[in-house]
Amino acid sequence: MSEKETRESGGSPEASGVTASYIQELIRRKEEIEAQIKANYDVLESGLQVDDKIVEFGSVNTQNFQSLQNIGTVVQHSEGKPLNVTVIRRGEKYQLRLVPTRWAGKGLLGCNIIPLQR
Repeated sequence: MSEKETRESGGSPEASGVTASYIQELIRRKEEIEAQIKANYDVLESGLQVDDKIVEFGSVNTQNFQSLQNIGTVVQHSEGKPLNVTVIRRGEKYQLRLVPTRWAGKGLLGCNIIPLQR
């Protein structure tokens, strides 16, 4: 029953099973989802897209890449600073600029980078 329906029927939200802690949890989840949307928007605005193949991420490139920890280190040392990122997208090379920034979720990028399985 919606709050409006509850009011119109003369009941209270608590009587319909809605508690203050439930509402607080909904608000917390809403804020978390909004933060994820903002982070994803920031990533999309930087130009990074799903299925991009990263060939250069700051100082890490295909010649010196050893593990994702290399990228994690660059990201941590670049918080708030623009990073040059080169990707291959549908066979074409793109130069992007990404700024690692704190958000409500894990990490500073708002996305997951996974190693390419060959």
